[in-house]
Amino acid sequence: MNQDIYLRKLKAEYDYIKAEYEYQNEIFNKAKLEFDKRFEGKLNLNIPAAKKKEEKHWVQKKSKEKKRTKSLDKVYKKLAKKIHPDKKTGDHKDFKKLKESVDEYDMDSVVDLAHEYNVDISLEVDEEDFLLNGIMKFQNKIDYFNKTLIMQWYKIDEKERVNFENTIVTTLGK
Repeated sequence: MNQDIYLRKLKAEYDYIKAEYEYQNEIFNKAKLEFDKRFEGKLNLNIPAAKKKEEKHWVQKKSKEKKRTKSLDKVYKKLAKKIHPDKKTGDHKDFKKLKESVDEYDMDSVVDLAHEYNVDISLEVDEEDFLLNGIMKFQNKIDYFNKTLIMQWYKIDEKERVNFENTIVTTLGK
């Protein structure tokens, strides 16, 4: 298959899965609000502040353990030279966004920042790799939404929902 056609196909798949993720994220947020309202007082949905801090620390530590590719390191260094707050062209907020985007392998944000600061990263970014990783990342997030108890509850038939709610309260209740 022609490489240009293949990349266009991947780009179309990427754009589709990204839009699907945004759609599913919206549904998930709506379902979470309804779930929280429905089970308020019935379940212990509040995580103590100390536990939240511990979980946040673990998530940050885990995300930093990811191995970045050499090309992503090159992109980071190239952009950091322009975006770093100590530089004339730099901005603290954008630099923080760059660090978070690189740690999360959020190439959309990295590419946007490169464009905003007129930094050419075409040699460092393998478009095929970027698109394939993005497709996989968004698909994994969609799969996560669908596996949650919230979405299982939200999608269940109204007749079966009462029994399911009783099971939830019995299992996870206060």
